Amino acid sequence: MQRYPLDSYAYSLARIRWDVFGTLTFRSVPSPKKAYGRAWALMRQAAELVQRPYSQLLIALRAECGELTGRFHFHFLLGGTQTRNAITLAHQLEHRWFGMFGQGAISKCRPYDRSRAGVAYVTKCLSQGTWGANRYELGKFNLADTVTLSRSVFRVIRSLDRMGADAAARMCEKDGLSMRKPLAAQA
Repeated sequence: MQRYPLDSYAYSLARIRWDVFGTLTFRSVPSPKKAYGRAWALMRQAAELVQRPYSQLLIALRAECGELTGRFHFHFLLGGTQTRNAITLAHQLEHRWFGMFGQGAISKCRPYDRSRAGVAYVTKCLSQGTWGANRYELGKFNLADTVTLSRSVFRVIRSLDRMGADAAARMCEKDGLSMRKPLAAQA
């Protein structure tokens, strides 16, 4: 797993097919190291549930403290599951979180819905245009200004970028244009 302040990746993350959006809270707030360990443990459980290698899951994870109570929690996006039933997977993840960490450890998971802007919510800390508006929230917990991504997310983004470049090159060739010459030089 790699952790970066990823302003440039917010757009790229929106191009990925996500399966589940979730929130993970704790009964009592553990250290950041333990908290992340618990979140990754749930992602390993997800890999078992969908019978996929953990390394192939797409994961975006962001820590923050809540607005009202200041309670530490995570938001996550999960993809690459190849599940046929994201509703069931979401419920299974909620049940596993509770089973792993007991009463007070609450997980709210639902199938990812592109119309609800889950990527924007998970990456809200990355938008420089709204950073001033989020300064208070981002300052509440020093990890809230980053999104932790699995290596598989980077592989998918690179693949999408290559496909986009290849499609642009094919389109230019079809139109008789060259990707190497400036448009003004072709006229």
